[in-house]
Amino acid sequence: MFRAAVLAAIAIVGLTCACAQGLLSETFQDGNAAGWNGEPGRGDIRLTEYAGNISLRLQRDASATIRLAASPGHYTISSGFAADNLEGKDGCVLEASVSDGDWIELGRISDGQDDAISLHTVSATVDVPADQLTIRIRADANAANDTCWADNVRVVKSPDTGTEAVSDLVETPAWLLSGTQHAEPFSTAQFAPSERAIPNDSSFEGRLAFQPVVTPLATRILTDRFSLMSRTETPLSLLPEIATGLVQDEERLLPAKRGLVLTDDPYWDYILTPGRVWREPDDEGWSRAALPFALVEKNANCVHNGLLTFGFKDDGSVTPAAWQVGSETCSYFQFDAWGIAPTKYAPGDIIEAAAIKSRDVSERSRRLPLRPISALSATYPHINTPAFGAAEDVAPSSMTLFGLVAEGTHYVGGCETRYGPYPYCDELVIPSYSFAKSLFGGLALMRLEQLYPGGMQEHISDYVPACASSGTWDDVTFENALDMATGHYQSVEPEADEDAAVDQDFFLVEGYSDKIELSCTQYPYRAAPGKQWVYHTSDTFLLGAAMQAFLEARQGPDADIYHDLLVDPVWKPLGLSATLDETRRTNDEDAQPFTGWGLFLQRGDLARLLDFLGRENGQIDGVDMFAPAPLAAALQMVPSDRGLPAPAPPVGYNNGFWSWDIQSYGRCDTSVAIPFMSGFGGLAAVMVPNGTAYYYVSDGGAYAWARAALATESIAPFCKGSNQ
Repeated sequence: MFRAAVLAAIAIVGLTCACAQGLLSETFQDGNAAGWNGEPGRGDIRLTEYAGNISLRLQRDASATIRLAASPGHYTISSGFAADNLEGKDGCVLEASVSDGDWIELGRISDGQDDAISLHTVSATVDVPADQLTIRIRADANAANDTCWADNVRVVKSPDTGTEAVSDLVETPAWLLSGTQHAEPFSTAQFAPSERAIPNDSSFEGRLAFQPVVTPLATRILTDRFSLMSRTETPLSLLPEIATGLVQDEERLLPAKRGLVLTDDPYWDYILTPGRVWREPDDEGWSRAALPFALVEKNANCVHNGLLTFGFKDDGSVTPAAWQVGSETCSYFQFDAWGIAPTKYAPGDIIEAAAIKSRDVSERSRRLPLRPISALSATYPHINTPAFGAAEDVAPSSMTLFGLVAEGTHYVGGCETRYGPYPYCDELVIPSYSFAKSLFGGLALMRLEQLYPGGMQEHISDYVPACASSGTWDDVTFENALDMATGHYQSVEPEADEDAAVDQDFFLVEGYSDKIELSCTQYPYRAAPGKQWVYHTSDTFLLGAAMQAFLEARQGPDADIYHDLLVDPVWKPLGLSATLDETRRTNDEDAQPFTGWGLFLQRGDLARLLDFLGRENGQIDGVDMFAPAPLAAALQMVPSDRGLPAPAPPVGYNNGFWSWDIQSYGRCDTSVAIPFMSGFGGLAAVMVPNGTAYYYVSDGGAYAWARAALATESIAPFCKGSNQ
């Protein structure tokens, strides 16, 4: 298993396009700035820590440089900046030099982006003609208190051969039969029909198994923040066999088992989503199939997205499969791996084939209409389209995907990998991280309150025996736990307790009894419940355990809070994907859902949920799925119930949802609290109070979205006199 620090990271809130080789990934989290040469000038330069995150602080005119050994090519260079006390022409600047003394400005943040909290990403692409590349970050200011914090500095080289150059690496099923291993990754175009493709006239149904094998010559480690690859048994020592029943429905290839598949592998489970079947004119009687898959880390939420393709015939013949992992949503471990894997195919009827096809048709029919983000201007001519997925907010090398939901239409962007666009973006698996605190913890408790009025005010100690003995949990309600205001904490400093949970093993232990014991005992009682917000993932886990006991007491021992409160009454009627049918759970007979992290979903699911909660007020066919009052409060529609400061204004937290008063950004003349969800590494989902919703999924530690929210003023005003 991963060490505790890795497991803790998956649940902490707030803490790649075509780029194959990570030359630098500097987060300063090890407390070391080795390789950087600091020049304090008239100011100051040092590493500082806030909320468990370490950044390089530069004041006045201080700068820091690092020189890299870089082969000629194209490089994407990015850095995150936070700032304070900038004025006039002051700025925080990212620069590069490919020759001595010749600096190229790549980006800067300036006055108006200096709230001392928000991290803004700047990035640009540079051509390196020789082997010299120097990066500089500097404060361009004139006062001692003018401050820049630099973090997440990345330098990534684009592949020497683009997707066009590698597009013929896999030409035919005959090539796959040769078993030839290739030293370079495949273009993603090889996992989808070409322009010459024709409909498949063969039928594929039965069980397929393939065993990917990682070799050193077909592996690239891009980021390994916790030195996982230095172990004797590494995450890539052995990948799990992927085995599934498959059903063909016209051009669709449907896995019989969707959602999380648990394996005996020490590092990996996996998820399969629908693919395609087709024929190419020159394949000599073979048909082709492609299937998206995702490797997901045990006891964690990181997702590494893959593709596989193989040839088949009606007589049951199959070729080996070409496979590749070339993208992910995971900030601390990133790699490329590819190869040719042996396959086993047993043709035969899949018992539930009709139900599998029906579920897929129903799911696709209820997705929101899809359009590319570039089509926004056709509907809204005055909108600032570049504000969505802006490189100034999220480095392109860190972006998985993004989207805007407006008037029932889903406008989408992103979905790049290091070797071309992911060809099945609608089926791409993304993690929830702490989105689950809202979508699972928050919505499940509000659903329970709708079914059993007063349930939110039940007491934790009445349903969790491990919390009863101390007596300090007697007055703590379910709602207090959802609000992270149990009165039990060690420190009110941001993230201090969450970071300490690493040392106390909450994120490392896999069994229910160990997790619940730590949830009840790891923090002392210090304040009355409901008064002080302190971020604890363990509080959300504790809430899940209490809700489970509550539901079992009323519905019997087979009750399950995830399936009975969310999947069956809400997810399925909304037509959400089968990827959401299961959640991470404790590894024992209790199988207690994690509740605060551990969901997996697809972009259509996220868009549909945001529209459902926003425009549709959480109703299905006019019926409230959740208790209306706490849902309205969570979505900042009740002025008298804004929730608790988290940890201080303009940020708040209420019923499992965050809020931020966008007036603090300086573009609105009135207070507007915007509800949002947040997830580790760079996940944000924002419900703008004009009926639109914006989201992105990334892994570079960026959480900036004010630019996009304000851009939706062109769709419907919400800022009441915005002077943007």
